[in-house]
Amino acid sequence: MTMFLLASRNLVRRPLRSALTLAGLSLGVAVLACLYSFGNGYKRALSGELDRMGVQLMLVPLGCPYDAAARVLKGKELDNSLPETALEEARRDPAVAVAAPLLMVALPRPHEGRADMWVGLDESALELKPWWRVSSGQKWFPDEAAVILGCDAAEIEMRAPGDDFFSPETGANLKVTGVLERSGTSDDSLFFVPLRTAQKMFQQPGRVTAIAIRLRDPELLRGASERLQQIPGAQVVTLTEMMGTFLSLLGAVRTLLLSLAFVALAISVLSVFNTLLAAVVERTNELSVMRAIGASRAQIVRLIATEALLLSGAGSVLGILLALSFGRGIENLVKGFLPMVPTQSLLSPTFTIGLQSLVIGVAVGVLGGLYPAWRASRLHPAAALKAE
Repeated sequence: MTMFLLASRNLVRRPLRSALTLAGLSLGVAVLACLYSFGNGYKRALSGELDRMGVQLMLVPLGCPYDAAARVLKGKELDNSLPETALEEARRDPAVAVAAPLLMVALPRPHEGRADMWVGLDESALELKPWWRVSSGQKWFPDEAAVILGCDAAEIEMRAPGDDFFSPETGANLKVTGVLERSGTSDDSLFFVPLRTAQKMFQQPGRVTAIAIRLRDPELLRGASERLQQIPGAQVVTLTEMMGTFLSLLGAVRTLLLSLAFVALAISVLSVFNTLLAAVVERTNELSVMRAIGASRAQIVRLIATEALLLSGAGSVLGILLALSFGRGIENLVKGFLPMVPTQSLLSPTFTIGLQSLVIGVAVGVLGGLYPAWRASRLHPAAALKAE
């Protein structure tokens, strides 16, 4: 206890220097904890979202298949489209249980600083979206002049079931027939209309953006992929491959950001080193007197080590609290680098992640305090007399 109190008193002698060291260490630990937490949350949310879709394959236009599939799943527009004959061929395949067409078009609204994403569907989409629920109105379109709004789209447009809806960009007069419950997916911000209505609104007769496919048996995936790949103008991407690609990308992004976090921790090591070494130099006379009155080298080492532990422990705890309080900002930064990111928060802090971050932070402090402790233990008692 005496060692602890003495070490605490030594640290508060230079409050500004100690505070700066704490700040640097806490920021490094906060970034580290957020990245560990985000990686776990992203993997879990991505798996859940793909499983909930019930889709094994997606037919997209020729180009980059993963980019196209990711844009479709995130509710974004594609530059190319497929002929509706591709849908007919997909539905004729013996392995295909459901083939649901999608026509997705973005309508820019520059005066409002946003773009509305419209999606044309037919009834086969309901087989792929059994979790679709409406907070009010109807679950499906009663006629071709109907529109169903995601919950966020309904809030922005201030519309409810029964309201008229006019699209000035396309000249379409529609009626809101339903508003979806919040799902935490891209559906929340979309405008859904019947496929034929979308084709008329956007002058895309006989065209679709993509085709989502569920197989009768997942074991038929390989053969179905080979056959569907022969459809002119289309290419096949499996969501299993997509998930592997996304997680590989997540790994690359995490490696980059973790490298930055470890650079911050390395700087923290130097900061702790500088703080404690400066303290040892300033207290040369005091430490020499302690040696002269009987303090052993081991006791001097324990004193400086205790200061390092206090400094790094406090910085690590503060970093974990920062991660819990302000982790959403780091999460938003990471989301910008990743495809198909669910809209809900993906941070999933756990006791294990907190413990790992604490251990790393304390290890940083101990590492930074090794040389100052060794140097302090080597001071000779006669140094006190020289100072006099």
